Amino acid sequence: MRPVLEEELIVGSPLAWPLFDPAGKLLADAGVVVLCEAQRLTLLQRGHVDPALCLVEDAGPTDEASAAAEAPPAPLPPVFGEVRALKRRLAEAHMQLLAAGTPDGALMALELVTELQALVDRDADAALAAVQLDLDDGGPISRQVHAAILCQMATRARGCEPAEVDSMMAAALTYDLALGPIAETLNSQQGELSPEQRRQVEAHPDEAVMLLRAAGVEDPLWLDAVQHHHERLDGSGYPHGLRGDDIGAGARLLAVVDIFSAMVRPRAYREAVIARNALRNLFLERGTAVDAELPGLLVKEIGVFPPGTVVRLASGEVGVVTHRGGNAACPRVARLVNANGTFAAVARSRDTREAEHAIVEAVPQARYQAFLSNCARFWADAPAGRPVLARTAAPLPAHPAGGAGADAVCGLQPDPGSDLAAAPAQGAAPESAQACALDGEAKSPS
Repeated sequence: MRPVLEEELIVGSPLAWPLFDPAGKLLADAGVVVLCEAQRLTLLQRGHVDPALCLVEDAGPTDEASAAAEAPPAPLPPVFGEVRALKRRLAEAHMQLLAAGTPDGALMALELVTELQALVDRDADAALAAVQLDLDDGGPISRQVHAAILCQMATRARGCEPAEVDSMMAAALTYDLALGPIAETLNSQQGELSPEQRRQVEAHPDEAVMLLRAAGVEDPLWLDAVQHHHERLDGSGYPHGLRGDDIGAGARLLAVVDIFSAMVRPRAYREAVIARNALRNLFLERGTAVDAELPGLLVKEIGVFPPGTVVRLASGEVGVVTHRGGNAACPRVARLVNANGTFAAVARSRDTREAEHAIVEAVPQARYQAFLSNCARFWADAPAGRPVLARTAAPLPAHPAGGAGADAVCGLQPDPGSDLAAAPAQGAAPESAQACALDGEAKSPS
């Protein structure tokens, strides 16, 4: 491999071919947009090009290079494990950013954006399952990886430009940066916040932006999304009490994925909210606290029962959702527990469109933790050419805030006697967008 040339790196332009570090590890794939001067300098210092992958003619290939090009590629590590491993490196990036004064942390975050995009592109179901089954990790790092995956899927679904996707994922990986030092205390606390804790919580979006700017981040979308992800359409958010159209599209999206990733994780003062109910709570607040369209988009992308959700079937079996289906409410499920309550030695796949295997309810993951210890095998990469299950992508019907529309399409419209109908009404939801206004708060704000 040869070092990348300066003229091959232009801020605002996509890479013509992949860049690797000296050890051959992928730094940035072809098509990735160079977001800022700091990223360009890092890629210039560390990046190398494989002439075999270039679209221009390099030095003639040697016999060794030709043989390497003809050899089958080495198998890639499974996505499920790689997503979980990425958390450690994000924690390192946060430490660099909290130290302030150097661009290393921001550059690491941008590298992780590229890597996470590649993982989600390879197997979005595995990536979703990795974070959904990691809910017992109450730290902010897991939440921000979860949020970044959701941002990638949502921005791609909306047809955003690659640079916008990169910016939103970078924002998702850093939006709770300033809460890191106190996150564990907040999440384990059962009483009300002290005045000082409340001040720290309400100031953390502005402080995160200060830290990012100190690290050389100048991307306006990245910074705006981080600074305003706790603003609410009705003006009840913070730090600036913005309302309506004063809240940018990036901040609106980050608000929704932040609320969802918070609700599905347990806290000292409550159990985790199952994904279906968390999505329902977002629907109840669309158009008032959160964007009217984004909850429906989120459901269409991840489903009512996202991969990694533990569910009970009509047959009495308990399983874990492995792959989204063409219908948001009918995913594929791997059996974990037989109808008689015994461990299922063979984890058969169940099609929940069939009446016998229809999903009856989602169940708390903690109850079946012992059965999930070896679940990574459900998302081991399959041979190339595996058929991908088609998913519906019809636009959601127009609807007024609080009306039916997307609720019915996504299976979230409460029916009499259903668990959704019995769930708390708006304003009394177990952890609504309003209750999430103070991230990590020990009790919902009054």
